[in-house]
Amino acid sequence: MTMHHSERRKPRAALARKLSLVSALALMFAAVPAGVASAGEHDTWVVEPGQSIQDAVDQASSGDTIQLLAGTYENQAVCIEGKGLTITGAGSDETRITWPDWTVVEDQQAAPEAGNACWLEWARHDPESTTTGTGAELQQSLSDDVSALFFFNPDSPVSVTGLQTVNHPANGIVVETGNDVEVSHTKGVAHDRYGILVSNSTGSRITHNVEQGLDRGIQQEGTSGSSGTAGISVSDSADARAYVADNTSDGWNLGIFIRESRTGTLVRNTVTNNCVGLNLFDDGNTEVPVVAPSTIEAGAWAVVGNTVTDNHRFCLAGIGQVEGQLAVSGTGVAVVNMDSVLIKGNTITDNGPTPPAQTLDFPAAGLLLLTLPLFNTDQPDAAGPVTDVAVVNNTIQGNITSVDVDGPGPAEPFLAPLDILVGFPPGTVFTDAAGNVVPTPVPGPGIVFSGNSCGVALLGEGVTGINIGCGGA
Repeated sequence: MTMHHSERRKPRAALARKLSLVSALALMFAAVPAGVASAGEHDTWVVEPGQSIQDAVDQASSGDTIQLLAGTYENQAVCIEGKGLTITGAGSDETRITWPDWTVVEDQQAAPEAGNACWLEWARHDPESTTTGTGAELQQSLSDDVSALFFFNPDSPVSVTGLQTVNHPANGIVVETGNDVEVSHTKGVAHDRYGILVSNSTGSRITHNVEQGLDRGIQQEGTSGSSGTAGISVSDSADARAYVADNTSDGWNLGIFIRESRTGTLVRNTVTNNCVGLNLFDDGNTEVPVVAPSTIEAGAWAVVGNTVTDNHRFCLAGIGQVEGQLAVSGTGVAVVNMDSVLIKGNTITDNGPTPPAQTLDFPAAGLLLLTLPLFNTDQPDAAGPVTDVAVVNNTIQGNITSVDVDGPGPAEPFLAPLDILVGFPPGTVFTDAAGNVVPTPVPGPGIVFSGNSCGVALLGEGVTGINIGCGGA
């Protein structure tokens, strides 16, 4: 490999050689070419197409910069364990990190030998994956756990900018257990889990990224269904303090997924052509660290000035901790089990299931506020109900839902307008394991609507005392 510092094209191994005192003093006072770190500063490693990004990462120290020149870095998947680095490309359409094309699981290339810690970590908290076997057998079993850039327990700030990731069977860019994370001006295409995922982290800025999902037309074990799980996600973060702004997410199961995380802002994002546009969700499990009990009271998010439109795809969602796959389609913004959420100044229009109408397991609406029963935990009060949500000065119009008046049964579902739904649709019936009817979960206190432009609104089964202010509700 001929990896080099910016202008001197000198490998780090050469810099590491012992210097005499005289030569060291001479270096300290000599003019240093641009791009070469001087004493007390961090190094910059320049990588060209055809060279290994992983080799540069392995030689770099925390705080260093990996500079990827323009071009395509084929068949590369990089594990950055225990280091905080800056990785920068020449632009989101100029520097591309790619993985071979695949459609079904059997087509996926085996995981690379280097960086097993990252692929094993992903497999540990991805129930669709296994870690059986050794050697080549293990590498093949991890084939769906490969990410383009995976920062695992970085010890200092992380920054990724100006590059594109394509086609990895797990994720584009992942940061797990980080502080001061910045991902900006990147593009992710056709990943099978997440385009960008920041989990168990604090102080993240995810801005000006474009995430494009790919519908592979399959619902197969080992995949997240007909497209990747989410374009952008912040998860499992008790003190997220995340800022997610000016991104575009198109063609995923979930455009932007805020899961099991507290404190953050979603502002000026555009989400379209997903099954659910924005999903803010508190469930009963924390997946990172693995198999940890839920201790996060997810909520305290501001959702301001986003454009959520034409989300109409159909997905069998529900991988991971969810028991079974759920038919989901056509919801603009969903707030599930969270508390203290502000939804202000958003445009939520023309979302809904694509005809023909289908029986859905997750209600469709422009805006959905929902308390969901916890099916994946035995902890009492692990999450929910949805509480203290202010919906202010939004445009919520032209959205539709799929109505099935008798549940799965003789009557065919039909499409109908629905801009806002609080709670489960009227007529929803819940039963326990013995088949006994139990009360339908309802929102908690503090649900307030003010100044919205909206059409048809509906209070769900058992919901009272809430004035939505449009559509007679």
